[in-house]
Amino acid sequence: MNNLENSQAPYNFGVCASADCTKRFTCLRYIALQNASPQYPFLPTLSPRKLESMKGECEYYRPNTPVRYARGFTRVAGTFRLRLISYFGRKNYYLARKGEYLIDPAAQQYIVSQAEALGLRLDDYFDEYVERYDWWG
Repeated sequence: MNNLENSQAPYNFGVCASADCTKRFTCLRYIALQNASPQYPFLPTLSPRKLESMKGECEYYRPNTPVRYARGFTRVAGTFRLRLISYFGRKNYYLARKGEYLIDPAAQQYIVSQAEALGLRLDDYFDEYVERYDWWG
């Protein structure tokens, strides 16, 4: 995932044009701007005044380190369905169970803890894993 393709950044993801930032080469906001698709000529961008006011401590920094998301949990879905529906909401529960909604590390930890609390121990609780950038934090 070293190369950020034009289509990877969400359209409404805020970008940064600060050429002075020491973290710019590891920040998704700067990298996304450098790789922006010409299809979108206007992008939401951090304003120069906001950049000046932060004085080098950027609250909008998004590291370009991929995160390991899980996809699907059909192995454990029926065991504690109501607990997971209350956690994800009904729609997202079914999307996540089928693998259409990626499960972030915090939600993975919750699912595993709920399974283990009910005595369910598996080598792996999820159908597969994918690496993606964490655009929204």
